[in-house]
Amino acid sequence: MGLESASDYVISSYTPTLDTLLTPTPPTTNDFKVVTIIQPDIPGKPHLSLPCTRKELQKIEQKVPSQYLVRLGTAQEPTSIEKVLSNLSSASIAHFACHGVQNSQNPLDSALLLGDGDLKISKIMQLSMPSASLAFLSACQTAAGDREIPDEAMHIAATMLFAGFRGVVGTMW
Repeated sequence: MGLESASDYVISSYTPTLDTLLTPTPPTTNDFKVVTIIQPDIPGKPHLSLPCTRKELQKIEQKVPSQYLVRLGTAQEPTSIEKVLSNLSSASIAHFACHGVQNSQNPLDSALLLGDGDLKISKIMQLSMPSASLAFLSACQTAAGDREIPDEAMHIAATMLFAGFRGVVGTMW
């Protein structure tokens, strides 16, 4: 009972509904694009510093050719809710490296924390994302669920599926 295992931290396979599995993959309408959103620092909140997000971006830059990569959260291109939303609509892959906050009372108010505010899932769900293939959520509370209703799929990772991503990698911490 006291030992930890990978299943304490990882969901190896998950789908919130059968419809998610049965819906055919839509044809890609845009060129391949990876949007990386890192938030190493939040102004006025030094306790939320995530300096290793820069290393995540560097690892991605080593694997993805620059013509396919959009970098948000750098000194040259700081994050903003508006920039993230405008780039997500044409993203094939979205990689978020930031803090996440799950709101179990109102799941659509669950959010990814950016430099200029909280990017609520309800805003992402309003987008049309015809090329959305994978969302990688390197952020806390993205697949944590709720102890009160453990059978409900109401967390950030699930709502990213509802928003249009075909696959989502989330975290349980």
